[in-house]
Amino acid sequence: MTTNALGKDGLCSELRALGINPGDTVMVHASLRALGPVEGGADGVVRALHDSVSPRGNLMAMVSWAHSPYAETLNGRTMSAAQREAWPAFDPRTAPPEPEYGILNTAFLRQKDVERSNHPDSSMAAIGPQAAYLVHPHPKDHAYGPGSPLERLVAIDGKVLLLGAPLDAVTVLHYAEALADIPNKRRVSYEAPVLDKAGKKIWLRVDELDSNGILDCYALEDGMDAVETIALAYLADGRHTQGKVGRATCYLFEAADIVQYGVTWLENRHAATPANTR
Repeated sequence: MTTNALGKDGLCSELRALGINPGDTVMVHASLRALGPVEGGADGVVRALHDSVSPRGNLMAMVSWAHSPYAETLNGRTMSAAQREAWPAFDPRTAPPEPEYGILNTAFLRQKDVERSNHPDSSMAAIGPQAAYLVHPHPKDHAYGPGSPLERLVAIDGKVLLLGAPLDAVTVLHYAEALADIPNKRRVSYEAPVLDKAGKKIWLRVDELDSNGILDCYALEDGMDAVETIALAYLADGRHTQGKVGRATCYLFEAADIVQYGVTWLENRHAATPANTR
């Protein structure tokens, strides 16, 4: 046990004070480094989160895939035949999560009865009585749009928890990007190896909205993307709950509210007709 580590009861109490309640469905983005020492480490955090929403609630996380060949095949980039042959196929039952999204996801995927979507780059996982509903199906060409787990998170009045994670981690705002009626949305294409119904590896081409920059002005190397920009504006409007959990400053958002806010924000600034801008 780590000295001065936050125990499960203390963590549950702080989550409750932030606004996490039994029956909630919560999409969690976490930085355990920001949170500080917790008894049981990442597994202890998952247990506390699960206890906080049980018995009827659900947890959801963006886990992606550590071996996604997104960068290697982006917009026509090619891999050698040997690379393609050696590259592992995405299997949602065993594929390791993307480390960039935090070590909590590794513990999340160890949970009994976890459900994981079959999207090879934007895979999401959930636990709880509605876990399967939340993550299945997951359209390959609409990872964050209509028909996606994000749409269903919003549909059941889910919440988004930033547990020490940065504002650019609010994945649900990609759903707002998909819904917003604005011109010149950027698209990307890439390839990913998946398993067909017979268990054989095949390469699938994916064409979808660019989650790294929905418009050119949000795709600059030294600038903020739309997700972080909208999240900052949302915080400034005070529509969220904020508090400390462990050592981390944490934020709790109503998923439907921040998505609608994001749609309006984008359309007010980037709509095709001047009458709809301000």
